[in-house]
Amino acid sequence: MSALALFVEVILPLPLHGTFTYRVPRDLEHYVSLGKRVVVQFGRKKLYTGIIAETHDSPPKGYQAKYIEELLDDAPIVFEDQLGFWDWMRQYYLCHIGDCMQAAIPSGLKLSSESRLAIHPNYAGEMDGLDEEQLDILEALQNNNFLTLDEIAKLIRKTHVHAVVRSLVELQVVVQYEELQHKFRPKTETVYRMAEWLSDKEQLQEVFEALNRAPKQLEALMQFIQSSKTSKEKGVVKRQILIADNGISAAAVDQLVKKEILLKSEVEVTRLADKDAWAQGDIELTEHQQQTFDELNALFAEKDAALLHGVTSSGKTELYIKLIQQKIADGGQVLYMLPEIALTAQIIQRLQKHFGEKVGIYHSKMSDNERVEVWKKQLSNEPYQVILGARSSLFLPFRKLEFIILDEEHEHTFKQHDPAPRYHARDAAAYLCKKWNAKLLLGSATPSIEAYFNGKRERIGLVHLTERYGGIKLPHIEICDLKLERKAETMKGPFSSQLLGRIKETLDRNQQVIIFQNRRGYSSFVQCNSCGWVPDCINCDISLTYHKYSQDVRCHYCGHSDKVPHVCPNCQSTYIKTKGFGTEQVEEELALHFPEAIVQRMDMDTTRGKHAYTRIISDFEDRRIDILVGTQMVTKGLDFDHVGLVGILNADQLLNYPDFRSFERAYQLMAQVSGRAGRKGRRGLVVIQTSEPTHFIIEQVVRNDYEGMYQSELVLRKQFRYPPFIRMIQITMKHRDREKVDAAAAVLAKELEPIPDKLLLGPEFPLVQRIRNKYNKQIILKMGGANIKERKVQIFKAIQRVHEMKDFRSVQFVPDVDPV
Repeated sequence: MSALALFVEVILPLPLHGTFTYRVPRDLEHYVSLGKRVVVQFGRKKLYTGIIAETHDSPPKGYQAKYIEELLDDAPIVFEDQLGFWDWMRQYYLCHIGDCMQAAIPSGLKLSSESRLAIHPNYAGEMDGLDEEQLDILEALQNNNFLTLDEIAKLIRKTHVHAVVRSLVELQVVVQYEELQHKFRPKTETVYRMAEWLSDKEQLQEVFEALNRAPKQLEALMQFIQSSKTSKEKGVVKRQILIADNGISAAAVDQLVKKEILLKSEVEVTRLADKDAWAQGDIELTEHQQQTFDELNALFAEKDAALLHGVTSSGKTELYIKLIQQKIADGGQVLYMLPEIALTAQIIQRLQKHFGEKVGIYHSKMSDNERVEVWKKQLSNEPYQVILGARSSLFLPFRKLEFIILDEEHEHTFKQHDPAPRYHARDAAAYLCKKWNAKLLLGSATPSIEAYFNGKRERIGLVHLTERYGGIKLPHIEICDLKLERKAETMKGPFSSQLLGRIKETLDRNQQVIIFQNRRGYSSFVQCNSCGWVPDCINCDISLTYHKYSQDVRCHYCGHSDKVPHVCPNCQSTYIKTKGFGTEQVEEELALHFPEAIVQRMDMDTTRGKHAYTRIISDFEDRRIDILVGTQMVTKGLDFDHVGLVGILNADQLLNYPDFRSFERAYQLMAQVSGRAGRKGRRGLVVIQTSEPTHFIIEQVVRNDYEGMYQSELVLRKQFRYPPFIRMIQITMKHRDREKVDAAAAVLAKELEPIPDKLLLGPEFPLVQRIRNKYNKQIILKMGGANIKERKVQIFKAIQRVHEMKDFRSVQFVPDVDPV
């Protein structure tokens, strides 16, 4: 029980500045405390769940505070250190504290009200003057107690229903009210136990004799008694075990319940996996791994963070496991972060082998109810000691965080792009470690320039692991010159004769193949060969990508899709052809070239389902797939035993992207996907198709020369003032009216001029000017030196000033700190 509190500061999951003051009802004054959830009214009618950030006894000035509607928790669901983390994130990434709450808390713990309509208690039944839509709503309400706004929208087939609802409210035909929606529902399971009166053996014998005339009921009772002896909770049998697993009639069991021989009840159970059967195991390090392990421990005695630069397949995961064992031996907690959910399917099996029920998983592909259960488990007195998750796992409550591992730290998916907070997991993890006095380990075969720069400057530790596990050599890399292949007319679609020959040799050796093409869909676009017309997105300034499987052309920015045009709307020609190629076309053509092989692709289109990643990876591991075609997903640290060949179809596409990081990213992608080959047994082979075989990045990939790539990039970054030498903030203005975006950008640029020690670039339109029907214009700020924190405050205030101007209230301002 906390000290007396008359007022509380509440964080609401809204992009609004600051917290909001509410009054505490007298009966709750001793119970409100930091980190608990409260239901509060915000605005005229809307109800939200907020988090108490502060308790005090000072009334607000200038207005009367509303009362808290309800206190939801007996104990806090957010710890004080988490609130501090949100506040740091708010300041560092120039966003609102409500943005941080919205990102951090699982949806199942955030209740919000939903507008509902019911017939007005004073409505007399008069229908004169009501139009067709109003009559439809009234008729539906006469058959239902209430309707939600979504249900009304479906009923009258309109997206915007507020006008018709408002007219009915004004006529006092209906009344609108708010009902709080509880999103989290505990999972329950039906169980049976024997009635107490049957503890007497004579009574039980009489029941057996009475059931002789009902053999199915007798069989059910006998099976219950047998199952209850071996169940975890003695005398209690789950419905699943009694009926489904043992083939007992459900009707017979229901009759036993009706006769009060068995008692039926519902018990709350977890949605999380049952880990009781997982084995515990130790791990043996090679001599080279042991040496690296010792180096890391020595570094952590002096530094808070270290970078492990280990070549692909060098056994970094084994080192991680050994370090985790060391950290949790005294009851500490470890956060193991991965850039891609696909990786958790493989890594979790390895962690479970060593840590069993101590491991929890947390990522966005889990259901919301599962995420809530992990959150509650972390709040309990027996939390998971090891959490394996994506970037959102940083927000979980920890009791004794001692170690964070950021595997594949170079991956851009560690950066949150939309919505706010637009944080980078690497920097956020560094802050958490500092607050917890924990250690941070970054791991990668191709580190980000920023991380390697910090290692080289000894701001963090740097350790190299240069040998592949088991002494396997790095794959041999062949370069295929596409200009020569085209000149010789030996190209077959996207494949060179060289690559097709290598695929055949690999399949003949009963090995597997990975083909990397960094573009999904069937082809880049379709085009009229007569006049050059290309179908564009109606919402974005981008051409539509052709997807053959769904027979449509689709925008990869907003999701808009159209049917494939058979006649050009510009010139009525039927000569419409596809241009370029994506993973869908690659998959189809490989099936034609190698009809005996099983070809599967792994991209965003094939991995939308909850278990799609796991299924594809499992099938490839079990050799039910011969050729795996994929986008960047296949580059991210996956570990397969039988991959003999990796093919990169278009290296030029990676090299010629208009971004200052394009060479770094191209090297990382090619080196990472190459590392999937030859991880066990025979040395692997990589074929890179390119029109620029002498490009220095291609040559560095062939030599596995990360150091050379790093040094050449560093020269360019310093010359043109890019990270790691300066910090960048990108501010994007968005609005449907292009002129309003222009005006807002110009005013903001003028407001930013007085800020010292900065280079302002823009305002300029980006490569794709319009996305989702909104025009985008960008300002980029480059800053170096000290006092960056103070300059960020000035930047945020400048954005707020412009946003509050009458002409620009509808303009969306999006600050992105450290854009990637």
